Amino acid sequence: MKKFLQFSLLTVLLLPTLPNLDSKKAIAQSAIDEDKLNTVNGMPWAGGGLPFSKLVNIQDTLVNSALGKVVIDAHGEDPLSSLIKSPFSGPRPGRFVIISLWGSKIEGCFAKIVVQTAPSNGQATLDEIAPTTIELGIDGQILQLTPTPNTKVRGFSGKYTYTEYENNQNVSYNNTWYMSDTLFAINADAANILRKAPAKEIRARLTFANGDTKVFPIGKGTVKHWQEAYGFNNTCTAPSQP
Repeated sequence: MKKFLQFSLLTVLLLPTLPNLDSKKAIAQSAIDEDKLNTVNGMPWAGGGLPFSKLVNIQDTLVNSALGKVVIDAHGEDPLSSLIKSPFSGPRPGRFVIISLWGSKIEGCFAKIVVQTAPSNGQATLDEIAPTTIELGIDGQILQLTPTPNTKVRGFSGKYTYTEYENNQNVSYNNTWYMSDTLFAINADAANILRKAPAKEIRARLTFANGDTKVFPIGKGTVKHWQEAYGFNNTCTAPSQP
């Protein structure tokens, strides 16, 4: 995947003592190596096999020690198809996908929004897909999150091929799809609101750098796991240095 803009995210700091972590141990439904959540080189279309709507242990790739918990959600749109799963099968003109990751790790809490789009004309700018805020409607109130200070959105683009059935034969076409990767700040107050969210589908709104907005749902299966995902580090702060 070709990167058209890249900036560094927060550096992970591993420390031997974890005094701020919640003593309650939620049972995870799956586990994933931390390296598989690293999007420094982008993310395959629609998450490429990530475990969605499950409570997932984040573990160290080398020694399998627990680093955090996360729950991942996916929303897809395909104006050219009525098939529910078609947006996730691969890029195709008009398809649009939002992958959201919610959780806490040793060094703090996080929310990450990945936007992927395959414009029909094969053209998109970073301003069109880089969110500057996300608003969540939770239990009658609106929680607004902004990107983590001192980080910037990363943008990527990639080529793909799709086929159309024309004149009794399949015809191949080439096009371009685009992706943005934004890390949002989550403090203890925001995490507490997310942890207390009723276990039901909620509505969210992304506002992009060009002023456009996108309203989309976050599924009940994801929302119900926010309590455990943000319970790994319920203070959202890193342990004190010895």
